[in-house]
Amino acid sequence: MSSSALVGREPERDLLTAAVASAGEGRGSSVFVLGEPGIGKSRLVEETAAAAIGSGFRVLRGRAASAGRAVPLRPLAEAVFSGLRGEGAPGDGDLGPYEPLLSRLCGLAPQDGAPLVGYAEAVLRLLGSLGRSGGCVLVLEDLHDADADTLTIVDYLTDNLPGRRAVLLATLRGGPGPALDLAEAAASRRTARTLRLAGLGPAHTAELAARCLGHDDAGQVPEAVLDRLHAVSEGVPFVVEELLTAMVDSGSLVRRRGDGWAVTGSLDSGVPATVAAAVLQRVDRLDPPGVALLEAAAVLGRRFPVDIAARVAGIDRPTALRRLRQAAHAHLVTDGATAEEPGWHSFRHALTADAITHRLLPAERAALCLAAADAIESADATGPLPRGAGRAGETDGLIGGDPGDDLYRLAAELCVTGGQRARAAVLLTRAGRQAVLRGALLTAVELLDRGLELTADAADAPPEAVAGLLEELLGTLVLTGDVRRVPELGDRLDRVLTVWGAPPARRAAGFLIRARAAATAQQWEAGLTSVRRARELLGAEPDPASRAALDSVAAHLVLNSQRPDRLESARALAEGAVATAEAVGLPEVSCKALNMLGYCLRPLDLAETEKVFERLVATADAHALPVWRIRGLLELGVLDRIRITGTDRLLAARRAAEETGAVLMTAWADMHLAQAHVLRDEQDQALEAAGRLRTTARRLRLGEVQLIGVGVDAIIAASRGEREKLRAALHAMESALAGRSAGALWGYADTSVWGWAQGICSLLREEPDRALAEFTEADRAMRALPSTRGVTGFLGPYLLLRTVRGAAGWAELDGAVADRLSQVHWDRPFAGWSRAVLLGREGRAGEAAKAAEEALAGTDAIPLARHLCLRLGASAALADGWGHPVEWLSAAEQFFHDRGTTRVAAACRALLREAGSPVSRRRQGHGTIPQELRRAGVTAREYEVLRLLGRGLGNQEIAEHLFLSPRTVEKHLASLRNRTDRSGRAALIALARRYTDGQ
Repeated sequence: MSSSALVGREPERDLLTAAVASAGEGRGSSVFVLGEPGIGKSRLVEETAAAAIGSGFRVLRGRAASAGRAVPLRPLAEAVFSGLRGEGAPGDGDLGPYEPLLSRLCGLAPQDGAPLVGYAEAVLRLLGSLGRSGGCVLVLEDLHDADADTLTIVDYLTDNLPGRRAVLLATLRGGPGPALDLAEAAASRRTARTLRLAGLGPAHTAELAARCLGHDDAGQVPEAVLDRLHAVSEGVPFVVEELLTAMVDSGSLVRRRGDGWAVTGSLDSGVPATVAAAVLQRVDRLDPPGVALLEAAAVLGRRFPVDIAARVAGIDRPTALRRLRQAAHAHLVTDGATAEEPGWHSFRHALTADAITHRLLPAERAALCLAAADAIESADATGPLPRGAGRAGETDGLIGGDPGDDLYRLAAELCVTGGQRARAAVLLTRAGRQAVLRGALLTAVELLDRGLELTADAADAPPEAVAGLLEELLGTLVLTGDVRRVPELGDRLDRVLTVWGAPPARRAAGFLIRARAAATAQQWEAGLTSVRRARELLGAEPDPASRAALDSVAAHLVLNSQRPDRLESARALAEGAVATAEAVGLPEVSCKALNMLGYCLRPLDLAETEKVFERLVATADAHALPVWRIRGLLELGVLDRIRITGTDRLLAARRAAEETGAVLMTAWADMHLAQAHVLRDEQDQALEAAGRLRTTARRLRLGEVQLIGVGVDAIIAASRGEREKLRAALHAMESALAGRSAGALWGYADTSVWGWAQGICSLLREEPDRALAEFTEADRAMRALPSTRGVTGFLGPYLLLRTVRGAAGWAELDGAVADRLSQVHWDRPFAGWSRAVLLGREGRAGEAAKAAEEALAGTDAIPLARHLCLRLGASAALADGWGHPVEWLSAAEQFFHDRGTTRVAAACRALLREAGSPVSRRRQGHGTIPQELRRAGVTAREYEVLRLLGRGLGNQEIAEHLFLSPRTVEKHLASLRNRTDRSGRAALIALARRYTDGQ
């Protein structure tokens, strides 16, 4: 019996209704409804969802009900399925690059190891698309049964739903656990609310009883019934309903002919103090096959695969389905499988399964658990198994292939209950492997750790099983990037393999995993030690596959080591790995080795480097390796940035990364695009790329993306001569990399980039001594650190600055140095001007002037480099009497004045005066700019705009006053905010009034 109306939850319903209404107005939020089983969480949320549908909202539903342990990503996949079907589903292209991730989340496309944040953003985009017109409600039930990956995505949603037309309503039990921790943490951040349901009070319990019995007035319910409900139910609605059902079914409570109900027998006969008795009364009314089926199903969990339960009960599938229909009529199980869960049924409540299993004797329960585990493994070996989460298009409840990690973990927990812990560990190893294939890495670690825990308690655990589990766990930790535990687990693995007497190749594979982990942690020498141990185990003639894998990892480690011959050694290793991998058919190893070979060649020969990365792209295309294809396209784009400061291939790589949901590589592409735009002095485009990076970092909370964004902010600040912003970016990088190796700050983003940022910033502030010191330090760091990417950036201006000061001669311009600089678009004019300075110093004026003009060829795309050459080189031309220094300085002065680099413009004017040349008169009022603003680079026109802003004028009024367009005024205001570090209009007005008031 149940009530058609929600009783005693009016305040809670109003709160959820308000949350839904706010979401419809673009103020999305999350609400976690907590409480014990049967307290009414689902009923409350369902009624809210039904009302939302009536108001035009789309409602997506998913449940994390477990089969044994949690099913990876099941509630989200189920919710996505509900959102993609029927009218109002997003059309093709609505979700952009996140459409493929939704397909992978639902198991409709192959997994490619995409990060969880990509899936999270995909779900967020789906909610936004569905809620665009009327709003969207995402209902996730039983989060206490959810896996770690699901909880990670839910945590992401709680932080990103505010400001959207969507609301998350989630239910979970109130006991300790990861789900409760998530809810409370979100509440403490004020990104979610928790709503804990208590038991109904006596009045509401009486009202619920009356409504269940078909009355509005609690007076129609006999006092004896209410007394019993108050004493037993503790205000839990499910228990109230179950007890009333038991009373009526037993004949102790009957309807009178007129109205109301009468007690005809003992209300407590056969009903214990718990609801289990009410459940078991109905179980015992079933025939023996039905009871056996429910007992088998109960040990499988609240949700259970029908075929497995039938095998354990010894009945066929049609018989099982008939018995389930009888159990549904008795309110013990749900009416049947759903389209999303073909082949699975559920008990009506978790307490139903608990009541059945608790009645079993320990020996009976253990035997049933082991029989169920046997059935799962037997089904895996002989035929298809039902999935824990349905797939589109499945109508028969069965799919071919593996049973998925959900059923493996279920079998493992059954073995634990049956006392076979070693067997459970083996099954958890399989479950972990399946979770990795599904991209659920956090869940995989959880499963494998559980297996490791079981092996510690299982004296009969075979060493080969323990070794397999450790190998799987080590490999998964490397994939997650969490390698802190790898050394200890690696030692344990080698001890197990040694005691077992495993083949040397098996031990070598363990050391290869440790080498990869060391590379991830930037522990180069430790990684090389692991490589050496692996080679010792493999002997003088290792098998080709092992040799290729080892050489590929060794190339990475050697290239990043402190060894003086690191470039040559790494190149030889990479070339050997490529040859072997291609010979034995290992395309992914080949791609890794080609990538390292490209890094080795890049400082030496950019043309050869391009051939290698083109080969990488071709290999990835031929073998359907999309991540490596994007990596190759990105590296080709970087080569264009270096050689021609071009962006076309970078943009193509970025599009490919975005289309496949490769978030991290999309961020790297944005970083390189920002660098290219800065070198081209395209500030707006650079700021646009930086903005995309900040948005990605904020939404996805990826630490590496945040670091990339900091690097871009530093580059942009440097290009404007804004030292405080550059210093803040460097400090943020140092804080983020705290605890890493000494060279991590330089090596992380690229030594040449950081050297460029610091030295160029000083040059633009007209501090050449400081620039020289910073370039020198960057050069020292690059030589000491494994920066194979140091082929662009500071080397050109560093050479010209030293040449002008007499610290560099012809030896610096001959051989490899000159060849390298000539390949780099940004560095090339500085190298040419260095040659011109040396020629002029030797009295070869004509040759010097010609060399200078030739150096300027092709620099229209890099105006900052062009005019820095004019500024630095013209002073030498003036001193040595060659070329056209006045013409060059005039051009430089005009350029730096127009871009607001006032210190360099002033230095150019000073040199022009020394040369006896008339200096162009700048805008009237420049001398009236306060010294503080002048130091910040504020121009005369910007100061005029600031003064008018301080007088309270709007943009249109300022534009009319100065005969400008409103758009130009807005650009001046944006520049003022940037130069003065003021965050908004109000701060600028306050600053303006400081000066207009004469303070």
